[in-house]
Amino acid sequence: MKDSTFETAPPPSYTDPVAQLLGRIAWLMDRAITVPGTKVSVGLDALIGLLPLGGDVLTGCVQTGLVLVALSHYRVPRHVAVQMLANVLLDVGVGTVPLLGDIFDVAFKANTRNMQLLEPYLPPGAIRSRGGPSSVVIDVTPTRLRWRYLVPIILAIVATLTLALVGFITIVRWLFRS
Repeated sequence: MKDSTFETAPPPSYTDPVAQLLGRIAWLMDRAITVPGTKVSVGLDALIGLLPLGGDVLTGCVQTGLVLVALSHYRVPRHVAVQMLANVLLDVGVGTVPLLGDIFDVAFKANTRNMQLLEPYLPPGAIRSRGGPSSVVIDVTPTRLRWRYLVPIILAIVATLTLALVGFITIVRWLFRS
């Protein structure tokens, strides 16, 4: 895993259309806006995450969608898929904690981390050099996402969101107890 220098680095340019779409969405969710006077960048993940509970559920759905698209188009090893899922679960889980979760969203950038995990498994020449456009044409044939991967991912996300909801309700009941 690279260090946190991806906060201010420009996004890599991809020649592969699916990778390009995933990269743009990851950039939008994690680094689209630079806070004036700082090198800190935020995206829609941190902004939407400010909405109580629903914001983290919504951004978790987007993150899950990115991981599922990546897994369905590229031959990602199981251990990398687990790391990608762990990034999403960690971001959604910690994101449900008021204030701490919002700060964590700004720092963690799960989508960018998942793109970095995916890059070694993109087709050769899919990452354009930063020096200029590439003349390489790549034909991408998607691989099928197997149900044995999809079902555990969905169950893990539903379990995490359910636990977060139960925890939130429990804390609210405890706070407003007479």
